[in-house]
Amino acid sequence: MFFSRKYKNATSKTIEELHKEVIRLQQLIIEAEKKNIEYHFHFDHVDIHDPKLNQLSFQLDHLDVEELSGALNLGNNFGVTVKQKEKHPHEMKTTKNGMKFTFKEKEEK
Repeated sequence: MFFSRKYKNATSKTIEELHKEVIRLQQLIIEAEKKNIEYHFHFDHVDIHDPKLNQLSFQLDHLDVEELSGALNLGNNFGVTVKQKEKHPHEMKTTKNGMKFTFKEKEEK
């Protein structure tokens, strides 16, 4: 008989301790649900291999170009080179008698 009482007391203490631990864990879960958790990611370097473009569309309603020196690129033009036109196709020098204009020959295309 003596052993059975001791066993019951030990078991009831263990059950009480487990019950208190469950209540404490439930309270921790409730507190954690109330907190807003934010995650921040920073990428130093990104490699993109073999990008694929499904659709590329341009919608130009109105485009007025009065003078174009160079190239007008609408979209991505890879590998396009443009020969720049000289701003002054003539050469002007001051002489003793006035001004001298020298016009360069017209380039053949």
